[in-house]
Amino acid sequence: MARANRPPVIPTRRVVQVCFLAVVAAIGIQFTVWALAHIAGHAPPVARPPGVEGFLPISALMSLRLWPAGGGVHPVHPAGLAILVAVLAMSALVAKSFCSHLCPVGAISEGLGRVGARLLGRQWVLPRWLDLPLRALKYLLLAFFVWATWAALDVAGVRAFLDSPYNKVADAKMLLFFVHASRLTIAVLGVLVVGSVMIRDLWCRYLCPYGALLGILGRIAPLKVTRDPLTCTDCGKCTKVCPARLRVHAMTRVASFECTSCQDCVAACPVKGCLAVRPPRPVAGRAWLRPALVVALAVGVYVATAAAFRLGGAWRGSVSEREYAVRLREIDSPLYTHVGGIAAAEGTPGRAALLRSHGDR
Repeated sequence: MARANRPPVIPTRRVVQVCFLAVVAAIGIQFTVWALAHIAGHAPPVARPPGVEGFLPISALMSLRLWPAGGGVHPVHPAGLAILVAVLAMSALVAKSFCSHLCPVGAISEGLGRVGARLLGRQWVLPRWLDLPLRALKYLLLAFFVWATWAALDVAGVRAFLDSPYNKVADAKMLLFFVHASRLTIAVLGVLVVGSVMIRDLWCRYLCPYGALLGILGRIAPLKVTRDPLTCTDCGKCTKVCPARLRVHAMTRVASFECTSCQDCVAACPVKGCLAVRPPRPVAGRAWLRPALVVALAVGVYVATAAAFRLGGAWRGSVSEREYAVRLREIDSPLYTHVGGIAAAEGTPGRAALLRSHGDR
């Protein structure tokens, strides 16, 4: 176990984290009210928030595959694709920055770790022989998702999934998974929460396939934390506060799959300009980007990318409110529990006529 002193943070990053977490919570509450009203057969008092599609990574990955193949932005859950592209864009510029700035799970995990540090005074640090194989788990999960979305299906299969009844209500199915959580689900969530209190960033470090993808992408990012060896005093404070447990004081450029550009090391450094986010060929001794500017740049890329999709008409999906009313009332039907073989059931004349009658906005 390692004694956990409260590490310094970049204030701008913390403000962004809290604000974005509040936005995500508001989206979740609004979607829950909307979906449960439809499922109960009532007219919802609020509209469906497209932002909830950010929690549909499989659908977004399949849309991402269809898009460059000439299929355009698929009309079902387009906001999911917009959010995914925005996440990739900001992490491709400032290495893996989504994880430490906007990811709601990352913010909760970081908060749980701070709670653990206060309550226990220490946090567990797994030995290297166990830490390395556990870190490989998130890459195995990523490989499975990439295989399932890019290799197991051809373009026609991807389109069939995206057009399927299951995909159209995937967000509501996800909600019901947690609303009617099984004992196993509750137990797993409990283990993750308790584990995150005892081991900082448990989910992010060992299990998050999204983070694995962004870590790979972050290796090519032009903006990374860089140390100036000419001004460094080798005090080691940067290494002590690094949540990824990197030996920052021994690295010139922090090019690691685990670095999320949180800049905790920058905040802890006693020498101004020694540690800073810099491009590949910085001028010695020059900070280039102030920490707050790095945060603004990363978040700005995310907002600009999502806004471009929205202005281009690729934000609200093609499924109408009336069609949702029909589908969500029958969400327990086998039609929405197994994607394979759905086409035949959906394509019956009676079924098609029913959906056409409710398809107008």
